[in-house]
Amino acid sequence: MILRRLASKLYGSIMSRRNRRFDQGRGVSRCGRTVISVGNISLGGTGKTPMVRWIVEHLATMEHRPAIVTRGYGARPGQEADEVMEYRDAIPDLPIFVGGDRVAVLKRELPDHPEVDCIVMDDGFQHRRLHRDLDIVLVSSHEPLDRESVLPAGRLREPPEGLARADAVVVTGSRTIDQALAARIESFHGCPPVAWCGHSWSGLTVYESDSTREEDIDWLHGRRVVVRLGIGSPETVRSQLRVLGATLVSERPARDHQPFTQAEAAFLSDVLDADAILMTAKDWVKARDVLDLNRLQVPVVVPQLELRFLDREAALGQMIHDAVVDCLDRDLVDADS
Repeated sequence: MILRRLASKLYGSIMSRRNRRFDQGRGVSRCGRTVISVGNISLGGTGKTPMVRWIVEHLATMEHRPAIVTRGYGARPGQEADEVMEYRDAIPDLPIFVGGDRVAVLKRELPDHPEVDCIVMDDGFQHRRLHRDLDIVLVSSHEPLDRESVLPAGRLREPPEGLARADAVVVTGSRTIDQALAARIESFHGCPPVAWCGHSWSGLTVYESDSTREEDIDWLHGRRVVVRLGIGSPETVRSQLRVLGATLVSERPARDHQPFTQAEAAFLSDVLDADAILMTAKDWVKARDVLDLNRLQVPVVVPQLELRFLDREAALGQMIHDAVVDCLDRDLVDADS
């Protein structure tokens, strides 16, 4: 524990020096498009994927042509990362650029996509080499910002004081507006959260050997469920199952972004004392190429996740609009210069 705390202090010091260098503009590149970054300061579980999708859809309503750039974390050689597959399933026609060096990826891809006029960067708060015109940071309503340590002793990627450089903080996973959390965020960020949102299940997709069908979430009421949750915040799924009246009989442990294995497929094929195997879309996009539905004794159920705003959705939408307009005005000025 002592060694981890010392390592955390060293890590925090390195991050602070790194951020000071980027604050001075050293090593930062522009890509010639409006860039909206969505990130966090903790290890997963804040709902970046649903937020990125919401922003992309919002930009489309403004008649823009967005693309997503993402690191593609957790992908095996020759395979796509889970969030990339999720995006492709949800928005098939959307350009998605993948690579750890976001600057190099955009330099390579954008010439072949002249129609793209704005970029949404998934998990970009710490990837500071790419200039962003709007920096949105997500904070989970369950995250104890002032009681958590930085890596490796805790779950924070950087100290909470890093929120000060964000343009906006959005609270996710919330059921109510927590004034105490708002005050803690303001103490680090300088402003209260710009918006509050939660995540809700709008329906279920049920996969069986001979069919795929949609069901209402009440389908889970009274059913016994086995889960496989390779996500950052599995407790949110467990909580939702309890609310819906399902019984969690077994859980296959998995790390966030963990690939789906043949051993897991064999385990799930032997499930008999349950009515369903439930996994998130993030898990399903990896499992579907490994699982043989014909060998399963029970169906696989995948909840359809939606972002639900509790407050100030319009305020966040206005910030996105202003960022795009400001970037376009800047480009016009530069063109006239």
